[in-house]
Amino acid sequence: MTPGTARALTEALALVLPADCAGCGAWDQAVCPQCRGLVSRTPVRCDGQAPMLSLPGDADGLLPVWSLADYAGPVRRLVLAWKRAGRGDVARVLLARAREGAQVWAHDPDLALGDGSGDVLVVPAPSGTRRRLRGMLVVADLADAVAAGIAASGTLTAGRTVRSLDVLRRSGGRAHQSGLGVRGRVRNRSTGVRVLAAPPAGAVVVLVDDVLTTGATLAACSRVLDGAGARVAGALVLAATPPPGRTVGARVP
Repeated sequence: MTPGTARALTEALALVLPADCAGCGAWDQAVCPQCRGLVSRTPVRCDGQAPMLSLPGDADGLLPVWSLADYAGPVRRLVLAWKRAGRGDVARVLLARAREGAQVWAHDPDLALGDGSGDVLVVPAPSGTRRRLRGMLVVADLADAVAAGIAASGTLTAGRTVRSLDVLRRSGGRAHQSGLGVRGRVRNRSTGVRVLAAPPAGAVVVLVDDVLTTGATLAACSRVLDGAGARVAGALVLAATPPPGRTVGARVP
């Protein structure tokens, strides 16, 4: 059975069989209202908790990053149900929240998308080869949703377009940052991403990823795009690891 057939079968069964909430287990709901509410429509800055977004030797400060949720508890289970179990019912909810959040994010003055005259390119963090072969490009789908949200925000002047562009690939080093220590992540991030084609001159790039932990992946993406001549304005993630001591879900709206 091909991956596409398996996903179609799973989604067909979900139409006739009750589903538990992937976040809390509530009966007969893919994502219950309480868990859905944990994924905000108002992105908040989270880069201060990602120590590897900027290291000694970087020309600029932290890459500004916003998130829609804390990567813990029910939200963590929602993300894993989407990424690992391929639950299309969960994906639809999370992508809708991302699209709505991106509409708000586009107006954030720290992002400054309204400045300039170039097009906006939404670039997903690179997926591994195995995930590409399986056709489970969740971050690319997330980038499409974010692009749709920015396009609907009314932020850009007439003539400027928004599109998602999957131009980053993993290369060299380890395929994943998970399992690496701090030093290993530093080494891996500088060689682990390559760009297939330079973005058009004058374009504004925003990055998208599913989860922010240390920031190593987004830092690598930002560096390689900067080396290709792109201006990276910021990044949006679905969820970010919360700082120690904060109650999960207790975020500034």
